Amino acid sequence: MEEIGYRGKHYTIPALDTAGALTIEARPGVDVDLPESSPILDKIGSVWDLENFKVPRQPVRLGHVPESARAAIHRPGMPRTLDMPIKFPGSPYRVPAAFAQLEWLLQRVADIEAVINPRHHDEFYCYMTVDQGDVPAGSLQREAPCHVDGFQGARWTPKVRINHTYTISDVLPTAYYVQPFDFTGLDEARHNFFWEMNRQVAETNSAHEWHADPWELTLMDAYTVHRGAAAPVATPRTWIRLSFEVRIFDRLGNARNPLFRYDWPMHPRDIEGLGLEVFAPDSDPSLRVFPWQDVDGNPHPDRHQRTRPNLRPRG
Repeated sequence: MEEIGYRGKHYTIPALDTAGALTIEARPGVDVDLPESSPILDKIGSVWDLENFKVPRQPVRLGHVPESARAAIHRPGMPRTLDMPIKFPGSPYRVPAAFAQLEWLLQRVADIEAVINPRHHDEFYCYMTVDQGDVPAGSLQREAPCHVDGFQGARWTPKVRINHTYTISDVLPTAYYVQPFDFTGLDEARHNFFWEMNRQVAETNSAHEWHADPWELTLMDAYTVHRGAAAPVATPRTWIRLSFEVRIFDRLGNARNPLFRYDWPMHPRDIEGLGLEVFAPDSDPSLRVFPWQDVDGNPHPDRHQRTRPNLRPRG
């Protein structure tokens, strides 16, 4: 296992084996109960467009993990894993044995993906993130501002097909903000859009916050603004994310899958390294700093301390 840290973040990269691996193929014709209309399903496979943030989006609800599969998924011992590719364009899903307990979930997502995304086999990667551990009272397992997965900033020109992501958690489901976001006047090469998401959520006093149920499988897209939920009491939590992308994820800290042959140069890459500025400089200071900074923008002396955005200023 390898430890990497940069810009106030710390990553654990597991050493994984090729023995006993899972190979999963989507099964044709599997029944999937989908809503009659959804802005998320309507945009699967479309090209990035900031105008789509103006349409509120609640994640697509895809049913609950059956009781018979929950004990396996919840069982402790899986290595913490960030954005490991488990499918390449044109390949089946290949999953190291360390994650064999996720077989039900991986098969279910593969089957759903085959129904909703006709390009999934030939054009898309699938990246898996697993975060399993104890969450202290009053804290988040994954501290971050309001954000989306798969934001296409100035680096991506021309724009490409958008990300869409399946998630489940056994406790503390993610908070989603089902409201329009207007980014008129923002420059993707200059402004931090996540800080502006914080500000626009705070302006509504988090009135449009929505949570799935524990053990509920949901689908979001690259315009679905969300944030983690704090633990009222200390609790163990298992959270799984499966992201479908046409892009290579080459962030230093991502896990490597030994079941595929690839040699991507990995780079220190996160929003902190882009030198972006706040669009609304008069907003609450907690909404426009990174979690590892205090409200003046200085690093906390204790790296475990985090600044949380005040998303309920009238609460």
